Amino acid sequence: MILRTIDNGKFITIFGEVATDIFDFYGVAEMHGLNRADAQSEEIDMTVGNGIYIQGWANYDPHDTNLTGKSPFLPFIFFNLRHFDNLNEYEKATTVMHETMHMTLLLNNWNIQDKEEEIITEAEQYANRILSLWK
Repeated sequence: MILRTIDNGKFITIFGEVATDIFDFYGVAEMHGLNRADAQSEEIDMTVGNGIYIQGWANYDPHDTNLTGKSPFLPFIFFNLRHFDNLNEYEKATTVMHETMHMTLLLNNWNIQDKEEEIITEAEQYANRILSLWK
C-alpha cells in the first residue's frame, strides 16, 4: 500500500510499504526490466536471478513510452519502507541523496557535461526537501 506521495514539481516521490507497491501504484506487472513477481521474493539468490532488492528506485513513469520525463507522466523516486525504515538516520539521508542524483541526471537528459555542480546542487535540494517533508 502506498503510504505517501510527494509532488516535487518535476517528479514525484512515492513511499510504499513493500517493493510491489510501486507496481500496484502504476497498475503494471513489469516496468524497466523488473517485474512484480520477482519483487515479491524476499530471498535473493543472484546465481539464479530470483528476486530483486528495492530500497530506493528512481525511474521514468512506466506509461511514459517515449521516456520524456515530462507531464503528464512525471518520473518517480520510490522508497520501499520495509527496507528503508531499518536504516539509521545517515543511511536514510545518503539513500535519498543517491536516488535524487539519479533523478537529477534523468531530468537533465543524462547530460552532465558542464553541469556537474548544478546537478549535484539540485539533487541536494531535492534530498533536503524529501527528508524534511517525510518527517
